[in-house]
Amino acid sequence: MCGRYVQSKAAGQLSLDLRAGFGEGLQETISWNIAPTAQVPVLLDRPDGDRVHRELHTARWGLLPIWAKDKAESARAFNARSETVTEKPTFRSAVRSKRCAVPADAYYEWLSSAGSKQPYAVCRADGQSHLFAGLYEWWRPKGAGPEEPWVLSCTILTGPSPDHGHDGVLGELAGLHDRMPLPLSEETLEEWLAPGKLAKSEAEHLVNRIRREALHVAASWEVCPVGREVGNVRNNGPELLEPIAL
Repeated sequence: MCGRYVQSKAAGQLSLDLRAGFGEGLQETISWNIAPTAQVPVLLDRPDGDRVHRELHTARWGLLPIWAKDKAESARAFNARSETVTEKPTFRSAVRSKRCAVPADAYYEWLSSAGSKQPYAVCRADGQSHLFAGLYEWWRPKGAGPEEPWVLSCTILTGPSPDHGHDGVLGELAGLHDRMPLPLSEETLEEWLAPGKLAKSEAEHLVNRIRREALHVAASWEVCPVGREVGNVRNNGPELLEPIAL
């Protein structure tokens, strides 16, 4: 599951870190408490003749397939289950031809205990950004005139969390939630972003590979308890990521 996350790097720094250019209309999207339907950065490879340009764009978090009736539908598609992504009508076209990565400093998860919920932040131990497997789509209302702008939207793929037999951070992830956003390794990032349309079987193979490798990538993460202020999306600032003692 990924329902709230952090992206605190300015567009210029994120572009340098990811060795990506600026896509048309790129916006600053700094936030320590991002919720679905917010504007977020996405990384994608855009073909241009024989060349490929890696670019940062700004997208609405929550996928809008071309047949969606209005923007509100994106609130139901901010995550995509990797096990069914090649079958579900909302995602099956995008997974074959519109794949992206969603950078994040951390994501939040809540652990229920004794009638209360304690939030945790899940970060990379090396301080770099997560790069989660995502999908994107371009959408605008049916019957819109030529002056109506297209909306770029995205979703984050999820897979099973580690089972409870693991030690260390994988064991901590197992205790937080039964789902987790799927991270991309350096190798799978290149294959995932490669432009072009895949056959359904090729898309299934690629998604399965990312899901199999997710626990290896997640083994280098850190899980820290943070303050309950993060539960209110109106709270926003670097203090939300400060670890607390329990």
